[in-house]
Amino acid sequence: MLDRLDRLDRPGPHGSAAEVRTLGAAARRFLGHPRPPVLLGCVGTLAAVRFSRGPWRLRRDGAIVCGAVLAQPFVEWGVHRLLLHASPGTRFGSVGYQLAGHGHEQHHQDPTNLDTMFLRPREVLTGTALGLASAAFGPVWLSTGTLCAAVGVLAYDWTHFLLHTRVPPRSRYHHALWRGHRLHHYRNERYWLGVTSPLGDLVLRTAPHRDAVARSPASG
Repeated sequence: MLDRLDRLDRPGPHGSAAEVRTLGAAARRFLGHPRPPVLLGCVGTLAAVRFSRGPWRLRRDGAIVCGAVLAQPFVEWGVHRLLLHASPGTRFGSVGYQLAGHGHEQHHQDPTNLDTMFLRPREVLTGTALGLASAAFGPVWLSTGTLCAAVGVLAYDWTHFLLHTRVPPRSRYHHALWRGHRLHHYRNERYWLGVTSPLGDLVLRTAPHRDAVARSPASG
């Protein structure tokens, strides 16, 4: 089964995000890489399941959507801090490092390399399979929540890629995300953990002034 999943992840090299200078080029590179289309297909599948469950209700589904939007920055923060930067020195850390930490460490070693940029099909399809049964047979609100989670993952993957390209920020918000992620990579990887939003860092105090944090040995 794992061999079949790995066939979806065609080996590189797939180039560098630093080659991308326009939003159109970013979209083409994103869709042309073998990994993001798998995620898009999974999001589409979960969307089809949700729409098959009946009409959307403003009060019920609106609350789920709002909750997902508010939770996204803190989910990103937790996953980034506890899983992607897990240390293999403890039992929990060793599990996290094997699941995702090793791959994320490779990303930090070469931040613009598209071979280590995106979520792998193995993780995407496994997560989708786990959520699909509850989305199809659980309460309708759970189906909405599952779709929101999938859209959040897609937003993360796209935004993360975009921040590593040379597409110039077009808004103050985009610039804030771009600056924070640059500091995360090139100043100290223990801070500036948000990708689609800086809210988690602001609330959890991991967005200090640049000069208040020492450059880490692992920074590029």
